[in-house]
Amino acid sequence: MVTVYALVDLTVTDDRRIRRLNRVLWVVLIVVVPIFGAIGWLAWGKGPVSSGRPMAPDDDPSFKRSPDVSDDEADRRIAEIEAQLAALDEEVDIVRPTKPGTQPEPDPEPDSAPEPPADDTDGQGHRAPDDGDAARA
Repeated sequence: MVTVYALVDLTVTDDRRIRRLNRVLWVVLIVVVPIFGAIGWLAWGKGPVSSGRPMAPDDDPSFKRSPDVSDDEADRRIAEIEAQLAALDEEVDIVRPTKPGTQPEPDPEPDSAPEPPADDTDGQGHRAPDDGDAARA
C-alpha cells in the first residue's frame, strides 16, 4: 500500500521538488525495492513545498512593503511626484523657442477670411477656363 502511494505521489509531484535522483530512477527504486524505495522517496526524495513554484509577491504572506516607508510618507511622496508632473505639463504648454535668428510665425486669426488665390485658379486648385482669342491677343 505504501508503494502505491509513493508511486502516485511521485507522478503528481512537481519536478522542482524531486531531490537526489531523477523521476525515472525513483520509480525503478520504488518498484524494485518496494518498502524501502517508498520510504526513501517519502523521506529523502521529495523536497519541501517551499522549493516548489515561487509565489507572486502579492500572494506571498511574507512579502511586505518596506518597513522604512509609512502610509503617510508614501502619500506625501506621491503628492510630490504629482506636483512635479503638473509643473512639467505646464512647461509643455509654454511656447517653445524657435531656432536662433528666426522669428516665430504668428498664428492665423480664425476670424479673417481667406485671401483669394493669386493665380488663375478657382480656389480649389482648378485652372480658370481660357477665354480663347482674347487671352491670346
